Amino acid sequence: MDSNKKYKLLGFNRSGSISANIMILATGKRISMGLKELDDSTISDDFNRSELKALYRRLYDGSNNLTTAYDLGDRHERSWYAYLIITVALSVIYIFSTLCGVKPIQIPTLDMIVPPAIFVYPLTFILVDILNEFYGLRLARRTIIISFIANLIFVLGVWATTLVPSIPQWEFSATYNGIVHSIMAVLLASSAAYLLSENVNAYLLCKIKELTNSRYLFVRVITSTVVASAIDSVVFCTLAFYNVLSWDIIQTMILSQFLIKVVYALLGVGPIYATRRLFNRYINVDHAKGNEYAYKTAR
Repeated sequence: MDSNKKYKLLGFNRSGSISANIMILATGKRISMGLKELDDSTISDDFNRSELKALYRRLYDGSNNLTTAYDLGDRHERSWYAYLIITVALSVIYIFSTLCGVKPIQIPTLDMIVPPAIFVYPLTFILVDILNEFYGLRLARRTIIISFIANLIFVLGVWATTLVPSIPQWEFSATYNGIVHSIMAVLLASSAAYLLSENVNAYLLCKIKELTNSRYLFVRVITSTVVASAIDSVVFCTLAFYNVLSWDIIQTMILSQFLIKVVYALLGVGPIYATRRLFNRYINVDHAKGNEYAYKTAR
């Protein structure tokens, strides 16, 4: 398309709020404008494709209180390493929780009945909150689906091993098969609870973020996690242990799991604030500086 007939983007200034340096081609005069002001003006209509990408990367890099999700090719390599690590961590925690979720244990001092996985599983809410905060709802949902598929493949693979006869001398054959069948029995419950609660968590976090204009991080983190925790506890315990345990025990398990998850929600605010600082300091800023240098030197 035709471009740069009147104006050319020279680069950006970072004195206080970020501004763009623009040259008027007819006179050689240079002017400075705020990024939002520039985006709303007709000047940006004259920019070429590279200049527009530089502008929008700056506009949505998180330092202007505007948020969006970058396309795959527009993100810095460090950002995708972080996304990969969080995705793998979420998958591992979910698989671990599926394995440990079949064993109810009692904590006499707290009068609670819970599976051991309850002390690890709430970390998934914190990870999804981090994903939603820095990568947006779309990529958070993608990670939820990836971790769900990874767990499903793992469980089905383990189940397939029970179809192969073991050697007669192995005394744990019946025990092994029993554990795997127990895992398969709660697979539907854990899958339904995970998909429903994590998607609700991500959606609420995104909506509250929009309503508060990206302020009050602690409000959206606690609210979304508490609601998702309640849904997860009710769905999982009801589906997994209905007709297996008495309703009184199931109710105790639901309440116990919910209370523990609420504690994690409160404790998780600090790590999310710390993660946001790390992202802004080591990922987003480096990404923005790299873009600035590249587009300043490109002619």
